[in-house]
Amino acid sequence: MDQVAFSILNSTFSKARISPYLEKDDSAIQVLEKYHANISLSEAMHPTLHYFEVCLRNRIDQVIKKHYGADWLINYPRQLILSEQDIKKIESIASKVRRENKKEPVHDDIVAQMTFGFWCSFFHRKYDPAIWHRKDAVKMIFPNLPRVNRKRAYIENKILTIKEIRNRIAHHEPVWNRKISIIEAHTICHELIHAMSNDAVEMLKSIDRFSSVYQKLVTKPKVSSL
Repeated sequence: MDQVAFSILNSTFSKARISPYLEKDDSAIQVLEKYHANISLSEAMHPTLHYFEVCLRNRIDQVIKKHYGADWLINYPRQLILSEQDIKKIESIASKVRRENKKEPVHDDIVAQMTFGFWCSFFHRKYDPAIWHRKDAVKMIFPNLPRVNRKRAYIENKILTIKEIRNRIAHHEPVWNRKISIIEAHTICHELIHAMSNDAVEMLKSIDRFSSVYQKLVTKPKVSSL
């Protein structure tokens, strides 16, 4: 590692990928330290993102089932105004299940493979008439959220913050130097997981090591800019 040079970093990761980690007078080793720190932070965020995504999609699914039937991803109702792109994704998943599993897809087959962005999109205001104007829809998903915050717009804003960091992690992009910080996203995830389920957030705490990883990284001189 002592022999790392910028030429090695640039040929391994590309100059464009390394440049966000490079500050004035940094050595190649210091840049690599920050690059590795970003990987460590991203890795430590995964348990929290896992809990949040799975809990959120299951809660949304329950609410939509209540109003539109148990197989709404198989027989999607017009009231939900799913986009053409979403419908194509559903049909693609259904075809994959038929091809690989040699069976007709069921609702849960589709739920498990829809993207995080799909579930986030339900918090757009276009779904107000179909979902959020229905009695207790927000409360069903977030029963522990304070009443004052039980508003679609409040939740959408929080989810978009999580989505930005989540997508950067998924594409191996820097998360430590963003206007929206990974720490903020982690805190919001815990807030919303707790709002969905006390039990879920307590189970998550037993494996969530994000805070300890972050504290270790910021005390290292070479990555102090974290």
